[in-house]
Amino acid sequence: MAILRVARNVSNLERLTAFYIALGFQPQGQVEEDAALAALLGVVRVQSLMMTIGSYEIELTQTTPMGALYPRQAGANIPLFQHIAVLTPAISIAAARALSAGALPISQGGPVRLPPASGNMVAWKFRDPDHHPLEFLECKAETGYDHSGIVVTNNATTTAFYSKFGLKPVHSQTNKGPEQDKLDGFAPSAPHITTLRAATGPGLELLNYGGTGHHHMLAPVDIAADRLVVSGGASGLLQDPDGHWTLQV
Repeated sequence: MAILRVARNVSNLERLTAFYIALGFQPQGQVEEDAALAALLGVVRVQSLMMTIGSYEIELTQTTPMGALYPRQAGANIPLFQHIAVLTPAISIAAARALSAGALPISQGGPVRLPPASGNMVAWKFRDPDHHPLEFLECKAETGYDHSGIVVTNNATTTAFYSKFGLKPVHSQTNKGPEQDKLDGFAPSAPHITTLRAATGPGLELLNYGGTGHHHMLAPVDIAADRLVVSGGASGLLQDPDGHWTLQV
């Protein structure tokens, strides 16, 4: 059991494909019609494209009819937030390329070097043209994406939920300080982070900003409704305690 990929609903598949190519993702094959997923999501049509970066996949899906747009007022500390953390060897170059392709910055003042207590990484958070969050992490040795990060209101409860999919806690820490404020685009920011991993695949970070549950209960076709596609168990759609979607296959 493991995370296979992150699936994102998009408003315009052609436009978002071009954006993710600019980030370093590569399309795999052609756009396909996915009648089974359309039936599961309760829509007439789903067009799907797989893309890879390193050894990991994402899936872009456009549904007919389309769900609600990503709420533009939604900050980086409420439960609908879910990012993909992409590894890049040269973050300043990658950030400039993303901005040229239409990225919307979350972080203030460009890439931020976090202190040793927060991982000593250089990171930058931003949004794609549909407002989905992403993060660049500077890493000279690897490509791909390291994890998906979701905002939660209770780390223990959410850890128990994802343990069903083979994801186990491997690290926990609280990040705080001016660097974290700049990275997240607001102050004060002090997320308590629990990192979950399976034996293979990307990890899952649980980001708890101390919120009490400003929930946006997303329909599975809404643009903000990312899906963690996981292996193992009975197939179907599930929501975690904060409304994030998981698709078992």
